[in-house]
Amino acid sequence: MMSFQTIKQMVFLVIIFAVVLNFHIAFGSEDINLFRIGTGGKSGVYYPIGKIIAQGISNSSISIEKNEEKTTSTYLSFAQNSGGSVDNVQGIIAGEIEAGLVQADVASWAFRAAHVFKENSKAQDIRAIASLYPEKFQIVTRRDAKVGNVDDLRGKHISIDELGSGTLAVMRIVLEAHGLRETDLKPVYLKPVFTHDKIVSGELQGFVMMAGAPMEAVSQLLNNGISLVPIAPAIASQIKTKYPYLVPGKIAANIYPGIPETPTIQVHALLVVHKAMDNELVYKITAALWGKQTLSLLKAGHPQGKSIMPNTALTGVSIPLHPGAKKYYQQHVDRFNASQLK
Repeated sequence: MMSFQTIKQMVFLVIIFAVVLNFHIAFGSEDINLFRIGTGGKSGVYYPIGKIIAQGISNSSISIEKNEEKTTSTYLSFAQNSGGSVDNVQGIIAGEIEAGLVQADVASWAFRAAHVFKENSKAQDIRAIASLYPEKFQIVTRRDAKVGNVDDLRGKHISIDELGSGTLAVMRIVLEAHGLRETDLKPVYLKPVFTHDKIVSGELQGFVMMAGAPMEAVSQLLNNGISLVPIAPAIASQIKTKYPYLVPGKIAANIYPGIPETPTIQVHALLVVHKAMDNELVYKITAALWGKQTLSLLKAGHPQGKSIMPNTALTGVSIPLHPGAKKYYQQHVDRFNASQLK
């Protein structure tokens, strides 16, 4: 019997085939190409934001003429859920996706072949299109678990996200900064979408996630009595010294109703591609991202979408821009902070 995951993959492929077939009918002999965007788990923020960006790209009817072949390539964009930042970098360099949402710290590790990419020099080939919004490290626990700080996580059943996620990489840094090891917890490795019922039942006492706030996975638990665990500003500053793109931050009061302001660490979410991607294509993707239609979709489609603005498009970018994106920003300096161009 086929697994549920296999059935989902088959359904997705059938949908893709049907859409591409319709595009072939609409555009005749034009070459239809997919622009796949790697995101994250479905109850996080990467996935809904990625879906909106993909919609904006598809609505922009991007096409590239190939003079030597006398053909035109038209691009159709889709968001794919994934393991997260690390998984998205690996997908880009493997050619499994065209773009991905990636934490700035993870992108920096990839570009320098450091940390989780120490053995993978091909990861150095990623390039940035834009910075999207700041992500907050959110440690969410049941209120009755009585977790007042990171040290109190010792011995608790906590989901620290799955392998391949930027969240897991950051959680290991946070634990190290507090003198803890992964094994000091009773860790499980699940995306937040798979933790809800386990937290409600008490099987799990919490989960962690690096994501924009508010996040659906947290909001869904508000009626069950939850807390956000703070990371002390002094510890956050120590982390920044060693990992420059992980910086002190705050989750504002009442972002989740009834929960006070909580100090934490944060990092910017980047949209990244492979350096070998066609310059004209990246230029047009960048134009579509910052076009009025996509920005309107983002503002209306998700609370975090309101944070995606041209004046912060280059804030926190930790790797070189793709030449196609850089050209777009240079030609539209009136909309962007040109002083941050790299």
